[in-house]
Amino acid sequence: MADTLAAPTSFAATLKAHGLYSTTQFVLRLSPRIHELVDAITCGATDGYSADELYTAYSTYLHETIHWWQHVGSTAGLILSLCYPAQCVANIEALSDIVRLVGAKKSVRSWAENALRAGHDPLDKALIQANRTVNNTIDTEFYKVLAVTPMRAPELFDDPYFECVGHSYAIAYGNTLHALIDSCDFLPGSLADPESWSASLDRLREARHEGFYHGSPIRRARVGLLDIFEGQARFNQLQFLHHVGGPSDCAHYREAGYFNGVYVSAFDEFQRLTGFDWPARIDDPLIGLFLLICDMAINPTRGFPFAFGSLEDMIIDVDPGARFTRLCEAARDNPALAMAIQTYSVEEYAEVAGALAYPCGYDHPMAALEALIDLIDEDPGAAALMREWQDFNYTPSNLPIRVMVSHFLALARDKYDHPEFFCWPGAHGAGTQANPAYVGPFIRNLSLFSDRMDNDGIFPRAIPGREQPAIQETLNRFFASTLLYDLTRQWILEDGPFRYDFHWLTGRHDNAALITWAKAMFEASFGAHPDAFEEVTRQAS
Repeated sequence: MADTLAAPTSFAATLKAHGLYSTTQFVLRLSPRIHELVDAITCGATDGYSADELYTAYSTYLHETIHWWQHVGSTAGLILSLCYPAQCVANIEALSDIVRLVGAKKSVRSWAENALRAGHDPLDKALIQANRTVNNTIDTEFYKVLAVTPMRAPELFDDPYFECVGHSYAIAYGNTLHALIDSCDFLPGSLADPESWSASLDRLREARHEGFYHGSPIRRARVGLLDIFEGQARFNQLQFLHHVGGPSDCAHYREAGYFNGVYVSAFDEFQRLTGFDWPARIDDPLIGLFLLICDMAINPTRGFPFAFGSLEDMIIDVDPGARFTRLCEAARDNPALAMAIQTYSVEEYAEVAGALAYPCGYDHPMAALEALIDLIDEDPGAAALMREWQDFNYTPSNLPIRVMVSHFLALARDKYDHPEFFCWPGAHGAGTQANPAYVGPFIRNLSLFSDRMDNDGIFPRAIPGREQPAIQETLNRFFASTLLYDLTRQWILEDGPFRYDFHWLTGRHDNAALITWAKAMFEASFGAHPDAFEEVTRQAS
């Protein structure tokens, strides 16, 4: 059987990768030259550099910062980011059982498939735990493909593990919410309980409701998170360039290569669905509308933070591509919205967001932000988490989840005060619309980790108000956990020996000490040393 179809994990500012954000490494990377230019701007040492080159470099930095906001500050991005740790957290107990019952076997998928072919009792506990682990992990991978690159969805029909779209979404959301709630010590009832979905999902499957039964056709959008994320980042980048004195005409940016491939696919779909003409200027109100639709598409409110009203609507409620499509259709049916965004103000954000949301049956985005602020104020677990965010001294257990959720809540709090800035940072980041009130929210929500001009390793950002030792300790523990997540996913899905390519973390090719330490951490977590695993060869069916 072919390896499981995977979604992209990197989001680049250009096809030449002058900047890059990685979903599984949680790090913002810039090319050495971009680092040099951004550092020159930050330090005020810009002599010898051209203004055009400096502003272009900073626009790349803004582009990648927006990718960080998308992954840590939007609900779809947070779910996507937490899928990675949730694949480990959700399976720790089952994997430990497998080791105890049958020993260390890699991969779990091949061992389970071979055992079933050999006639093992499907009700054997080890096999039950193995199948649960494999199915949970692969369903999460399916969810990522569906959400990020929906046009590849037909390929899922060739995978015998694929059940249906609704099942993949329920598993990914359910496991991620469990990991989020348990890791952050939220009170029962503060957020939706995935356990309550089972009966409704069973009913939908038995009724053969589209999207919720095996073999159901897949009604997919033409764009997904990859297109929306890149379109949102690119058009904000270009609005920034215009507001610092660059050209206003879209033809210039097209000729310069900014409107190619995935960077423009979401806008092309927006234009196709709405019927609006391509604007002549990058500051046209229509582009403001497009960016608002992107913002709303990647911020579903049902499932998290609100409960589902009806599980029948799960897919159209949370799928970013479906939301983008429906919001574009709402704009098409209200042509006045094409000219509604003139000043990129908070008032325009609230008014136009309501005009888009209500015809679709979606919650107003400000209502979801208010619910998240209420969570901070009313849930003792959330309040404790935000105290950890304040001093950067996190509880070690499931630390990456606590770090990501705390930054999500912090950004939600800032976005509630300034939704217009986080929707249209390119328009508000320079020129006459630059506002000193946005400096604090921008600095508070910069990426936590990045590479350096002379080193591909990962380093913590100096964060105002936090002690550097606490920041470094958080980085160490954060990435220790990501190594465990990587090895766990390999164990579940990948045949052959474990891989220890940690150059992305340290910037070095010789990581013997780190490999030894990672192996010891893995053994402490699961009761088996990676070197002791029996490699299982998948038998032909």
